[in-house]
Amino acid sequence: MSDNVNHPEHYAEGCSLECIDVMELVFGKEKLADYCVINAFKYMWRWKNKNGKEDLDKAKWYLDKSVKLVPGSCIEVRYKLSELWNTIMENRDD
Repeated sequence: MSDNVNHPEHYAEGCSLECIDVMELVFGKEKLADYCVINAFKYMWRWKNKNGKEDLDKAKWYLDKSVKLVPGSCIEVRYKLSELWNTIMENRDD
């Protein structure tokens, strides 16, 4: 069964590495961490109008990934996004 949040098949197609792993090799951990924070924001922004809970799960995945990549970087942004994510989770009606 495909897991669109933690291991989407379309990002590893034809390769043993996932796209995000190659991005880390090419761009480095800090730039990838920034990308993850920005991508988390995108998923939180659109969750009600596109994929619902799946987008919230993806946002959480990207926030967690950013912390694993560079602990302590972008801490203020991550904190604000985490607060936003918690507020969305508390107030969602799906």
